[in-house]
Amino acid sequence: WPRMVFVLFTCFVGTVCTVLERVLLWFVRMRRFRHDPRIEHEPGVVVILGYYRSGTTHLHNLMACDPRFVTPRWHQCLAGQGFWIGWSVVRFLLVPFLGSTRPQDGVGFGPDWPAEDDFALATWGLCSPIPGRLVFPSGWEDWQRWHDLENLTDKEKLRWRSLTAMLVWKLTRGRNRHRRVLLKTPSHTSRVAEIERLCRGNVRFVHLVRPPRAVIDSNVRMHEALSSHLLEDAPDVQTLRDRIVEEYAATEDKCTRELEAIEQSRVTRIRYQDLRADGPGTLETVYTRLGLGWDERTNTEVRDYLSSLGAYSSDREPMDLGEVTDHERELCQEMTLRYGLDEPTVEARPVEPAEREPAKVRRGAMVAVATMAACWGLWLLFVWVYKSMITNNTRAVPLVWVFGAAIGLCARWASGRGTRGLGILCAALTVFMVVTVLFPVSVINWNWAAEHGTRAWLYHNWKNAYYGLQGSSSIVMIVLGSITAYKHASADGPRPPGM
Repeated sequence: WPRMVFVLFTCFVGTVCTVLERVLLWFVRMRRFRHDPRIEHEPGVVVILGYYRSGTTHLHNLMACDPRFVTPRWHQCLAGQGFWIGWSVVRFLLVPFLGSTRPQDGVGFGPDWPAEDDFALATWGLCSPIPGRLVFPSGWEDWQRWHDLENLTDKEKLRWRSLTAMLVWKLTRGRNRHRRVLLKTPSHTSRVAEIERLCRGNVRFVHLVRPPRAVIDSNVRMHEALSSHLLEDAPDVQTLRDRIVEEYAATEDKCTRELEAIEQSRVTRIRYQDLRADGPGTLETVYTRLGLGWDERTNTEVRDYLSSLGAYSSDREPMDLGEVTDHERELCQEMTLRYGLDEPTVEARPVEPAEREPAKVRRGAMVAVATMAACWGLWLLFVWVYKSMITNNTRAVPLVWVFGAAIGLCARWASGRGTRGLGILCAALTVFMVVTVLFPVSVINWNWAAEHGTRAWLYHNWKNAYYGLQGSSSIVMIVLGSITAYKHASADGPRPPGM
């Protein structure tokens, strides 16, 4: 029930942030994407294929380093119904609630990181298998229809087509009009023919494969790590493993058949072990095969991103992964032979982690204090202008969230990299700012006991400031503001690729 309350709360916030654009864009959808929706984007689309836990996120991040691509980000996919304004607001609101890494594997995560477009379709139109995988496991089979788009009604398939086409349309507005679209969703692996139809053939596919036993084991671990998102009891581990094996086999079989029917100059397949051994070299091979044009700038961006990651460990704690059946053994053997996964890996050419300069903490702290002082003054100016123009009183406490973000961002920018100490300082400065600013705000608005002497004037205006701090909404805003300041100023990991 607490999870349900939180889900309903976030749904309400997301609706408020995007409701205007959702209403306005409904007319666009009815006019352009109602009857026979197509993706009409001249630069074209590149789709990364590969079942869950095949390494597609790593490949997605590497290709997102290329500035010639535009790809969905998490602040867009967690509010798929939004657009420029709604996405900007959601991007800001997500900072206190999202961790810096994914819970299942420690890969970078956050509002600006590349995301799976299936999440946008799930939040926008419930045309995704995600609810059956991560929320209601008892409905796995029913929701799985959206995984391969089979057994859907005509109306349901039209909904998937129209929302997918419209998502790409939204991503390619403005300055992104001349950039290729990069999409990555594991379920696309079983949608090749449908995507080919939707893009009118103006699409290229990169199929990433990994040793099947590792894929299956990793999927079981992922579901265990994400079980906190479920709103029902999780299935037992053997049931889960058997589901994964069947879906994995069907997905790869369907992908192989449908890729064979496509012009092979628009299709390439790579192995995960090669991508790990030589990321830039393997990526250059992908670009060459698909005619995407590998250049020095892309090579530099990819290497800079890889060097910022540091060492990655695949070691995991032991856990019950279920029994390996004879059917699974046969499947793994067949898939290993099909994709040549037992052949030698390419020569390893790792990108060495970059030497990290020490954080300029003193400089960051000085900038944080200066930013706090500037925000303090802006707060008073806002209250004074508001009262003068609207002749109404406001403490404007929600500003603490915006100004907390500004303090944290400026501190990290000045220090070069975030630190925990700098984050704590920025959170403390955020609280100090709101506590001290409410006294002059009280004077501007009410100026209590001005005619009863200095002592009474101080007492009553401080008392009013104290009451302002006690409100439940004020406490929530102060907490969110301080958390946001801390997370920005303490962020010490790699920056999102392509940002």
